[in-house]
Amino acid sequence: MMSKYMTELPCETCHGQRLSREALSVYVGGLNIGEVVEYSISQALNYYKNINLSEQDQAIANQILKEIISRLTFLNNVGLEYLTLNRASGTLSGGEAQRIRLATQIGSRLTGVLY
Repeated sequence: MMSKYMTELPCETCHGQRLSREALSVYVGGLNIGEVVEYSISQALNYYKNINLSEQDQAIANQILKEIISRLTFLNNVGLEYLTLNRASGTLSGGEAQRIRLATQIGSRLTGVLY
């Protein structure tokens, strides 16, 4: 009943990106997280593999970049390279959601599981 009186509007701070002002204020390699999540998985993987950072920034980001690249590689390898990172989970098909769960399990180095 109330839904007919409600309207969804994008946030004035993040413009619908669903990210806090603080998250959007951090830039890595010239882009903030709001810009990177607009990329497809394959585009984001390419971006992070080829990111140019100063020596100091590379020392800070090295471990997390390895993890990001690893997770994006798993998603890419299970055929989800076309998905954008900002895609709402409710819009995924059953097969896409299953492949994401599979990539998550592979990424967590789980053993002894049969799919």
